[in-house]
This record gives sequence, C-alpha cells and structure tokens, in this order.
Amino acid sequence: MTVTDLFESRPDENTATVLAVADGKSQPAHVVLNEEHSLSLFLENSLLHRFTCSPHQLGALCAGWLFTQGYDVDAVEVSQDGATATARGACTGAAPVQPIVKTDPLPATAEEMLSLFTQASDKYDRTHGVHTCILKADSWQVIRTDIGRHNAIDKAVGAALLEGSDLTGAVMFTSGRINVQTVEKAARCGVSCLMSKAVVTAQALTLAKELGLRLFFCVKDSGYITV
Repeated sequence: MTVTDLFESRPDENTATVLAVADGKSQPAHVVLNEEHSLSLFLENSLLHRFTCSPHQLGALCAGWLFTQGYDVDAVEVSQDGATATARGACTGAAPVQPIVKTDPLPATAEEMLSLFTQASDKYDRTHGVHTCILKADSWQVIRTDIGRHNAIDKAVGAALLEGSDLTGAVMFTSGRINVQTVEKAARCGVSCLMSKAVVTAQALTLAKELGLRLFFCVKDSGYITV
C-alpha cells in the first residue's frame, strides 16, 4: 500500500480560559485542550468510515485502519484540507480474523511497556485527553497518540507498516479499554500480546482466548492481570 498524505498537520492542542471551582470558590484558570478533526475515508466513491481524530498523521491513520479492518488496497491519498481520504485499487474486502501464532519470549515485558508509556505521556499530562498506543518488537518500536483509543492503535499500526516493519510477534500496548474491536485489530496485526492500563470486556476476553491472543490488562506499577 502506498500512502500520499497532502494534509499538513496542524497543532493538536489549544488553550482556553475557564472558571475553576474548588471548595466553594471560583477563579479564572487556563487549560490546555485537545483539538479534534473530522476525516471521511472512501473506497473509490463509497464511504467506508468517518473518523473523529487528532489533526495529524492522517495517512498513517487510514493505512492502519484499513489494515486492522482486513482491507487490502493498493493506495490511499489524503486530501490537502484533510477532510477526505480515498483508497484505490484492488480490494479483497474485510478479511476474517485468524488465530495467533504465539511468540516466546515476548519482545517486551509488561513492566517495560508501562515504562515506555510513562515516558511518552507528556501530552496526556498536559491535556488528560489523549490515548497512546505503543508497538514494540525486538528491533523497532512505534509510539502514537490520538484523542481516540482506536485511532491511536491505527496510527501506530499505519506508521509501522509505512516504515516497512513486520508486526508479527510484536507487543501492542494501549492506554484504552480492551473491547472486541481492540482484540480484532491486534489479531489482524499478528501481535503476540495485547497489553493495556485499562480493563477488558467479557466479550473481548472470550475472543482473545479463542484466538490465542495473550492479554495483560490493568497494567500498573504494582502489577497486572493476565490470562
């Protein structure tokens, strides 16, 4: 897949003056807020998906979304204004999710991934409004953020693919809750393990077991839960 991104990323943070209330008292305060951007992805002339995302790395976002949804296309082009993206070429449609081929040992431990996440959390510390996804293999790693947890995953996947990295056997770490869609995205990437600071849904846990995808969730300094 070739990606042409004509959109010039714009700042994804802004400031606003608000009224902060504490202990019954109010005073003006300055806060840092995240910007959001709307993007429509088309396959030729048919709408595939609408994103509400951070206004950067739209090409990687589209590439990652197409890949994690199981679409195989030849090219993607993001318009100059960033409002639309068009996928072209042969498309096999959404491929089914396949069982995972396990990798031992993992290229990174839960403690190592949490450390990487903490080091990359400056944007979250400023706004408390973004999600982070980290992909790590033995010889490479990718870290991406977005206002949407699935967008962050797609941007990380897309960036890795555009760099020519093989996702098979990598570890995926997300700051967001693990649901069925998250498990499906991880499985289509062929990662060996999916980790999260947050919780997992019952359906996502069941699907991960069926696919043989290892889960580490509620990852914190004090430990984690795994199945």
